[in-house]
Amino acid sequence: MPRRQNVRVPRNTALFFIVGPLRTGTSLLSRCIDDHPQAICLCESEINRALFAPHMWQLHFQRMLGHGATVAEVLRLIDGRAPLSVDSWLRWHVDALRLFKKKYGKPEVLAFGDKSPDYVDAPEIVDLISRQGRAIYTPRNPKAILRSIWRQNVKPAEKESRWALLKRNIAGWRPHWDRSNVLVSRYEDLVRDPVPTMTRVYAFLGLEPSTRFLEPFERLHARRFLWDTAVDWKTGASKDFDPSRAQIEDEDLTPEQLDRIYDDPEIVGFMERFGYG
Repeated sequence: MPRRQNVRVPRNTALFFIVGPLRTGTSLLSRCIDDHPQAICLCESEINRALFAPHMWQLHFQRMLGHGATVAEVLRLIDGRAPLSVDSWLRWHVDALRLFKKKYGKPEVLAFGDKSPDYVDAPEIVDLISRQGRAIYTPRNPKAILRSIWRQNVKPAEKESRWALLKRNIAGWRPHWDRSNVLVSRYEDLVRDPVPTMTRVYAFLGLEPSTRFLEPFERLHARRFLWDTAVDWKTGASKDFDPSRAQIEDEDLTPEQLDRIYDDPEIVGFMERFGYG
């Protein structure tokens, strides 16, 4: 077994990862963190799926180009990275920090991170984050997640796959929800009370309070945030928080969908744990 290397994160910089399930506002939270003058959140670089199975290098390239990196810069960052190596994965983030703090004009970055709902597909990454990083877990009412998935214009098999990913995420991160280096930040709290919610998130990352995330400035490479509900892709300006997206009732789902929720102990336990009773 290869000997582990000592990968050093720059001093006074918090390395963080948003690890909550899909459809839980992780892109919105990424944008709000990235809006802080001393923070950068890449928002799904997909380096985890490039270095670990299924080795989706093309997807990683597409995402990094969307972040404003050049092909040469992407190649330089991944040069020599061995698959299935958590050291290579961690070192990639350390090197990416150096690149993007220059590219985004933030010389004093105190918090640098990424987000992905599927870190759980590489247990080595979950183990590393739980031991060495800061994780932000983003619950949302599973009824709203189910409704969101089933409204998407994809094949039924893809909807089932996304629901299965939700359950893998819950199972993978459940042992770590109560760790001191894991912050739980519910989607509903973010859209209903954005200022106190982000103040808490910033404090967890060692950042001073800021309301810059509410300001209408142009954000660089706006499509890197994945969803135009988080930022206007044409102007880069933020969009108003929509508390109505946090509202969900049993009547909004079909009987079959409700059975999928209430007949699943995993989902019911998740609801009870995060106050969705």
